[in-house]
Amino acid sequence: MDQRPAVADLAHSIALALGGNWRPQQVLHGVHELAHAANLTHPDGRQLHLSERYDDPGHLQLRGAFPATDYPFRRGERDSVRIAMDEDPARIAALLLDGLIPAHRTVHQRVKEYNSEQAAMRRSVEEAAREISARLPGARTRIDGTSAYIHMSLEPGEVRIGLEGGVVNVVLQDAPMIIADAVVFAVSRFLPDIQTPDDERGQHPEEFAL
Repeated sequence: MDQRPAVADLAHSIALALGGNWRPQQVLHGVHELAHAANLTHPDGRQLHLSERYDDPGHLQLRGAFPATDYPFRRGERDSVRIAMDEDPARIAALLLDGLIPAHRTVHQRVKEYNSEQAAMRRSVEEAAREISARLPGARTRIDGTSAYIHMSLEPGEVRIGLEGGVVNVVLQDAPMIIADAVVFAVSRFLPDIQTPDDERGQHPEEFAL
């Protein structure tokens, strides 16, 4: 009986058939190499994962790998290819070049852009939260990714400020009238149809450099 090729050997043969810059790479679990899995890695950061599933012996599962993300994948963006392990590596490479690799390249770029946008949003939220908190003596701040929560006890009453991406929510609970007036005054300056007590008419938000 012919012995099936090891996944690592298959990865090497498929990489040669693909040409270009794809390189086989062994998958590790701790310091141990996995016999049933391997990666094909491209210099631009893309990876294809190859594995022989325990519940599907003799067949190779090939799928695109992605960086850590909370990107909302849609149907079809993480499809895989199933093929017999004794299939000609050139045939496997042709299937990858025809379907999996082009689709994975597109989605991989979307994930990279999404991660970049999320990272910028996290930096913006963290900066805004720290600036707001610094102006509220005794305020407690918790930052969680693109969200931040600021709480200040007024004794009696409290101020709660939530930042979710580019949106800020302010809640005054049993706050003294002077604080409520200050908040209303600040908000009114951004409403063009409202005239403040200083006879200063509000302006459109786009007129402000925020």
